[in-house]
Amino acid sequence: MEYKRLNKTDLSVSPICLGTVNYGSALSIKDSKWQLSQFLDKGGNFIDSAHIYGDWEPGLTGRSERAIGAWFKESGNRDKVIIATKGAHPDWGFMDIPRVKPTDIMADLEESLFFLNTEYIDLYFLHRDDPKVPVEEIIDCLDEACSQGKIRYYGCSNWSLERILAAEKYAESKGSNGFVVNQLMWSLADINFYNLPDKTFVLMDKETYQHHSLKGMNVMAYMSIAKAYFSRRQDKEELPESVTSVYDNKSNDAIFREGLKFLEDSSYNFMDLSLMYLMAQENIKTIPIASFDTPEQLEIGLSSWNKTYPKELLSKLGDLKQFVYWA
Repeated sequence: MEYKRLNKTDLSVSPICLGTVNYGSALSIKDSKWQLSQFLDKGGNFIDSAHIYGDWEPGLTGRSERAIGAWFKESGNRDKVIIATKGAHPDWGFMDIPRVKPTDIMADLEESLFFLNTEYIDLYFLHRDDPKVPVEEIIDCLDEACSQGKIRYYGCSNWSLERILAAEKYAESKGSNGFVVNQLMWSLADINFYNLPDKTFVLMDKETYQHHSLKGMNVMAYMSIAKAYFSRRQDKEELPESVTSVYDNKSNDAIFREGLKFLEDSSYNFMDLSLMYLMAQENIKTIPIASFDTPEQLEIGLSSWNKTYPKELLSKLGDLKQFVYWA
């Protein structure tokens, strides 16, 4: 396994980032800690969380970050891990009320540091945006957090390309790194945007792909295996409407048929192809975020980073993509 050095940083990360969206909620604290230890033992060092993860459960807030923080405290493995987390998300149940002012950012950051049992966060993301807040205020706030040693680098998640360009222009004018990573929804599977339950998600599209290719901006891809859409189709599983409405479309039919022909005579699987499509990107340094519900899923998913990429096939699958169906 080769680690990837993220552009404009000194962070060398494993080719897959471990997603922790269900830690402390759907996945118990005990199972969460076990998964973190297994990921580290297998060579992984990159973990993604968010201040909002788990807040859909009653009671404690920050359940995912708290689970990771408890593992850091018990294992002493903080210095072996590159931790990414996200703040400035609307409070759960109030998605129409943005929280991206500097006071909101700093309040979430301080809580994340406390929940994670750490003095610094390697890569801090703004989970959402508020176009009413000038990018100058946001970049200045994040740069101040860097100067205080609370974060090492920062990125954006679910920001429009227009706002990213504005933030880049301001950061460059003041000699700042600015956003070093964009975390957005991207996978081998194309997406029917109009059927997404959360329309605040920002997706990789052709324009964004071209910009990131030109600028060399790193990408972290969430929902990277598309709810195992292709694997479940291969297994002839009856998929729920919540999955088919988002992923059933012409280009995914073509990708599925092409992938299936290759898999019939190989030791690969569709999870391999989904993760490898992202890991093998040549124009954009891309890290897929993958979450796993069971030990078996973890084993299958992480095995892909030790396999040789079938580059010709991956290129062919990429050529079939439309990225997003807007209507």
